[in-house]
Amino acid sequence: MAKKKKSAPAKSKTSPATLNDEKYLSSGRARSLPIYKCFINEGWDEEGMAEIFVARKHVNGHVTVGVYLVDTYCTGLKKTFYYFNTPEDDFEDLISGIPLDLEEIPYELAHNIIYGAIAYAQDYGIDPHPEFQLTQMILEEDTEDVELIELEFGRNGKPALLINPAGDPRADYYLRQLEKYAGPGNYDVVDGRLEDDFNDAYDDLEDHYAFPEDWNKGDWEEFIDETEPEELIDYIEAAAFMYDKTVAAPTQAANLLTKETEHVGMAITYEALPNSYSAEELNEIEQARHLINTIDASKENLRKLKKKLQENIVKWPENHIFLNHLTMVYRKLNDDENAWKTIQQLRSKFPDYLHGRIVYAEMLLDQGKADEVPAVFNKQYHLKGIAPERDTFHISELVAFNTVMADYYYETGDLYMANLYVKLLDQIEIPDNMPMNIILFLKINVALAKEMEPVLREAKQSEEKKRELIAQLVN
Repeated sequence: MAKKKKSAPAKSKTSPATLNDEKYLSSGRARSLPIYKCFINEGWDEEGMAEIFVARKHVNGHVTVGVYLVDTYCTGLKKTFYYFNTPEDDFEDLISGIPLDLEEIPYELAHNIIYGAIAYAQDYGIDPHPEFQLTQMILEEDTEDVELIELEFGRNGKPALLINPAGDPRADYYLRQLEKYAGPGNYDVVDGRLEDDFNDAYDDLEDHYAFPEDWNKGDWEEFIDETEPEELIDYIEAAAFMYDKTVAAPTQAANLLTKETEHVGMAITYEALPNSYSAEELNEIEQARHLINTIDASKENLRKLKKKLQENIVKWPENHIFLNHLTMVYRKLNDDENAWKTIQQLRSKFPDYLHGRIVYAEMLLDQGKADEVPAVFNKQYHLKGIAPERDTFHISELVAFNTVMADYYYETGDLYMANLYVKLLDQIEIPDNMPMNIILFLKINVALAKEMEPVLREAKQSEEKKRELIAQLVN
């Protein structure tokens, strides 16, 4: 059943005036919006898998929606994402297009299922999906103010891990946690993974959809005939390829970026860049980085880290990393004023520090000042252009720069460039422990699919339009 909850603190009546969607959600402002509707798939209690939609309505009539895939038998919150400030009609279309039988439910039931399943999974060492740090802000805080509903989690009195036929990349992790926290014989496993021959066939199908540039006319004709426009989000590689071939108009920036990428002489390293830091400094840097990158870091631990970083800045005034980390901590604490003061201090003292530039650009985007971002990087589109004196860059610099540039172009409406920076990241190996802006990439994917929906719809309705589209896609 759901766990005992604490009393709610008083809600703040003020919040920053200019926020993007992530900042808006992080600030807690969504919690002040009235609940619009909540949906769940029918039969969730018998199947052990609940797909929950929680929508809140803005004063402009649009809705912000949290989506939560919940395993009530074992693993808790498996996946979560959101739609921000979406027209009400689009939300209704989304719900009607879901290939499940959905029923409307009270918010209190949705809340208890989500938080109860998370608490149950955490008893066995399984944490919720990392994006819950953001999407939980669409839900009410888990306090006594929300009616507690008695629910049963697990199956037959113990956790039951159900592995779907396509497999689950985290299956081995779940099994380790269950063995450690539940103990042998105290949990069930239903492994529905397919036999090797079927898995190979499934992998071949996945590979086919991953490379639409290799499709022939017959492949595209079959795809157009069998795919509904609303399903394009499930075939993002195909949607992106269609966009590149039919809609995209490369900007001057794209031409410059491509030219530089082809000719620039630079290396990417996964090892630490040469530095003169002491062993003590390096240890402090690593401890701070670990906590900052922890999705569910508590406010208390962040405040302790803030104090420690302030001490380290005094102790090692020439170390720019501590200032950068302090800026990031202020941002995680939603202290915009001190974050801005600290990044300005960093920019003034270490103007060439690349990560400092990147964080500064991120903050400009948060403030709705996208037009100021190009100047931060001297109107350059590539790392070598920004720092021509360097021949080697760290993988974290490349990932962070490409991400902020993708965000910049997404915010300014240049979807082609936003997707180009994301595709450049797809071409490199990124360490598993490196933080990624999954929400941004999802938004770009959704935007690409939305752009292509009318194109696909037109091709499905007219043989002539279908032939024209295929001619553009196959050459």
